[in-house]
Amino acid sequence: MSRFNPKLIVAVVLGLGGSFASQAQTKISLQECIQQAIRENLQIKDSELQQESTINSFRQSKRDLLPAISGIFNPGYSVGRSIDPYTNSITTDHLGTNSIGVTGNWAIYNGNQLRNTMKQNALNLSAGQLDVQASKNMITLRVLQAYLQVLVTKELLQVSLKQAEATQHQLDRMKRQVELQVVAEANLYNLESQLANDELQITNARNEIRSAQMALSQLLNWPVEQNYELESIHAETPTSEVDSWQNVYHKSLTVLPEGKAAELRIQSAQKGMDAARGLRLPTLSLNSSLGTSYSSAARKYITGDTYREEPLNAFVTMNNERYQLTTLSQNSITKRMGYFEQVGNNPVLSLGLSLRIPIFNANQASYRIQEAKIQQLRADNQKKQVHLQLRQQIEQAFVLYQNALERQQTHKRQVDVLEKTLHAAQVRLETGVTNVLDYTLAKTNLDRARASLIQATYECAFRQQIIGFYQTGTLD
Repeated sequence: MSRFNPKLIVAVVLGLGGSFASQAQTKISLQECIQQAIRENLQIKDSELQQESTINSFRQSKRDLLPAISGIFNPGYSVGRSIDPYTNSITTDHLGTNSIGVTGNWAIYNGNQLRNTMKQNALNLSAGQLDVQASKNMITLRVLQAYLQVLVTKELLQVSLKQAEATQHQLDRMKRQVELQVVAEANLYNLESQLANDELQITNARNEIRSAQMALSQLLNWPVEQNYELESIHAETPTSEVDSWQNVYHKSLTVLPEGKAAELRIQSAQKGMDAARGLRLPTLSLNSSLGTSYSSAARKYITGDTYREEPLNAFVTMNNERYQLTTLSQNSITKRMGYFEQVGNNPVLSLGLSLRIPIFNANQASYRIQEAKIQQLRADNQKKQVHLQLRQQIEQAFVLYQNALERQQTHKRQVDVLEKTLHAAQVRLETGVTNVLDYTLAKTNLDRARASLIQATYECAFRQQIIGFYQTGTLD
C-alpha cells in the first residue's frame, strides 16, 4: 500500500513558502512600480519625443514673428562688353566686381497668419502634454491591476498552504487512530487524496504567482528573473456607498487629460481657421538693406608736385603784338582704387514698405479655409468620441464594481456558512460519527469559497480604485 510521507509533504509546503521568501529581496511599493513603468515604457518615451517636436514647432512659430535678416556677398568676374558698376559706363575691359551687404524683411501685418499659427501651436503643445499624461494614466491603471493580481495570487498561496497544513493535521490524527485500530485504514485514503489535491493547489498557486509577476515585470520592463517583493495593500471592506456614475462622468471631463486635450484641439482648429482666413487679407512688409560694392575698373586721380604750361585758345594784343594765353596745370596720375577703399566709400542704404493685396492665388485661400473647416469638424467629432468613451468606461466600471461587490458579499456569507459546516464535520469526524468523505467535501467547498472571497475582495478594491481615478484623476 502506497502512502504519503507526512514529513515529505511538510517539507514541500515549507519549501514552497521558503522559495518565495528567498526570492523576494527588494521591496517595492505600488507608487514605485508605477514610476518605474512610466519611466521605462517605450510608448511613453515615443510620446515624449513627439512632444519635443511639438515644442520645437511652437518655438519656431514664435521666431517667425521676428524680422528675417540676411547677409549678401556676391563676387563676380566678366569678360567683354559690360557695365562698370562704379561709373555705370560701358567697358570692354576685364571686370571684377563684388557686392556685400545686409538685407532685412519684416512682415508687419499678414492677416495675423503668423500669430494665429503660433497660438495654434501653443494649443497643440498643451494638448500634446495632456496626451502624454493620458498615456501615463493608462500605464498606471495597468500596473495597478497587475500589482493587485500578484497580491491576490500570493493570498491564494497562503490559503493553499493553510489548507494543506490542516489536512496534514487531520491525516496525522487519522493515522494514530488507525494504529490504535479505532477507525478503518480505508479512511486514510480519502485524507491522503485530499492532501494530494492540496499539494496540487499549492503548485497551481505558485504558477499563478509566477505568471502574475511576469506580467508585472513586463510592464516594469524588468527581466523575468528580477527579484523583488511587493508591499502589501490592505483590501478594505467594499462599500456600496459610491457616487453616481453621472456625477463621476461629469467630474472626469474636468480632471482627466483626455477631456481637456479634446477641448484644446477644438480651440486649436479654430486658430487654424483664423490663420487660413488671413490668406485673403493684405500683407504689409518692411524692407531695408545696407550694402556697398567694388569694381576693378574704378580709378582715382592723384595730383603731383610739378606743373605744366598748356596753351589756351585765347589771345591778347600788346604793343601791336598778339600773344596766346597759357595756363599752368598741376600734373596728375590715375591709380587703381583698393578693395577696402571702395567698400568704405560706396555705402548704400535703402528702406521701403511693401503692400501686397491678394487678388487671385490659385484658390489657395479657399483650399486652406476648407481644410481648416474639416479639421474643426474632426476635432469636434474626436471630442464627442472622447466623451462617449469616457462615459462607456465609467458605466462599465460601475457595473463591474457592482458585480464584484455582490460576489464578495455572497462569498462572504458562503464562507461563514461553510466554516460552520466544516467545524461540524470535523467534530463529527473526531468523534467517529461521520466519515472522511463528508469532512473532505466540506473542506473542499470552504477552500474554494475562501479563494473566491479573496479574489472578489481584491477585485472590489481594484474597481473602487478605478472609479476613484475617474473621479479625481489620481490613485489614492
